[in-house]
Amino acid sequence: MIFELFLTAAADGVAGKAQKNTDKKNLEEAEGDPEEYERQVGKIEKRKKTGDNLVLWLVFSMIVLAILM
Repeated sequence: MIFELFLTAAADGVAGKAQKNTDKKNLEEAEGDPEEYERQVGKIEKRKKTGDNLVLWLVFSMIVLAILM
């Protein structure tokens, strides 16, 4: 069980690093166009906000589950 959680966290870390590299590349490509740059920044911020909400939901769910048990 613990090993599976570790593998999941490792896979998530690798995916996050790949997404960060893609974001960096997209921002570098959009540097000449202010509208495209702002669009890319907006996409990154939206993804971060969605990820934060997902983490909060998971933590809340685990707390409720712990209380119910």
